Amino acid sequence: MYLIGLFSGSRFFSFLGSLRAVVPSYYVTVKYLREVTPYFRKATILADIGWELPHGFLLNKDSLFTNNKNGSTMATRPDTKQIPLALCFLSRGLSHQDTEMRLIELWSPDAKHVCVLRCMDATEASAWFNALHSCVAQLMQRAIAQANQLLAELLDSNGIKHMAWMAQKVTGEKSGLQWKPVFGVVTEKDFLLYDAVPWTKDSWASPSLSYPLITTRLVHSSASRHGSAIFTSLNDIIVLSTRTGTRHGVEVHTFRVDTHRDLATWARTLVQGAHAAALAVKEITCPCTWSGQETELMIHYDNGFTLRDVVRLEDGHRTRIIWHYPFESLRMSADDGHRILWLDFGGDDGEQELDLHSCPKPVVFILHTFLSAKVNRLGLFA
Repeated sequence: MYLIGLFSGSRFFSFLGSLRAVVPSYYVTVKYLREVTPYFRKATILADIGWELPHGFLLNKDSLFTNNKNGSTMATRPDTKQIPLALCFLSRGLSHQDTEMRLIELWSPDAKHVCVLRCMDATEASAWFNALHSCVAQLMQRAIAQANQLLAELLDSNGIKHMAWMAQKVTGEKSGLQWKPVFGVVTEKDFLLYDAVPWTKDSWASPSLSYPLITTRLVHSSASRHGSAIFTSLNDIIVLSTRTGTRHGVEVHTFRVDTHRDLATWARTLVQGAHAAALAVKEITCPCTWSGQETELMIHYDNGFTLRDVVRLEDGHRTRIIWHYPFESLRMSADDGHRILWLDFGGDDGEQELDLHSCPKPVVFILHTFLSAKVNRLGLFA
């Protein structure tokens, strides 16, 4: 039998006297308080490390993230702390300056907690980062499959193609350039951004930003100068930028990732997603004014540009084609950023001026996506 306790000097000898009356022989091991204090401090420190995943929805009793039949997480020893890697954000040099490249950052799925690990040197940090990144990537693929099952009704066949954490470039008034964690999701039609992992259906339905893929374009991506699997200094940040045509103009976003694989995955998903969305939409129609007439401009993925004069009658409406041009006839397009779109088809007709009554950027970006998808279908790269 083992008894462990903390005693002052007088109480300790009183305890020994009582113990002798019960146990004829025994061994006593005495340690000074300063020798056992680290055990209590360790428990206090571990209590402040890590986070717990919320239960329900993505993490239910049948979740792919649980480790046993009862749906509970793996039991841990009292002197250890388990940090779940599911849906966390793995990064380097995001919240702390790391000139020696020895730090690894693990952000919680709600982006409110961060666990910073410091390694002995840059080589050890790279090894740990690669191992953790592999685990996080595998768990994210399982999360995508889980989310597609649970959100089938909400997504309405608009399945999730990719989702992962990135760091978005923001400019603060006081601190200047910063990067903040954002959770990005690409579905078959949209590019969604969340401030944290959406754990509920209501959260999934309420992203911080939502952009149609067909009006979103990848305009820039850069890898680290040294060509390594991860950036090796603060000057080797791997970034990608997107531009989206909206009714308020062009919105530009710059994101940072930590590996070449992440960069390639995001670039491929965004480009292929935009092309697939173009094939699904096939055509758009928008009201406009041409030469003082109220007309409709139709842009068709296969047939090109058609301007129709719409005459509305009591029993319906009748349309008359004013002009039609295939995509091959387009020489140039331009806009004023407010409401005017110019399409130059060359020849005798020359440039056509259209008043779209609103910002022309969504139409312009859809036009460019149609052209990019058609070029890609021919086996070329836009």
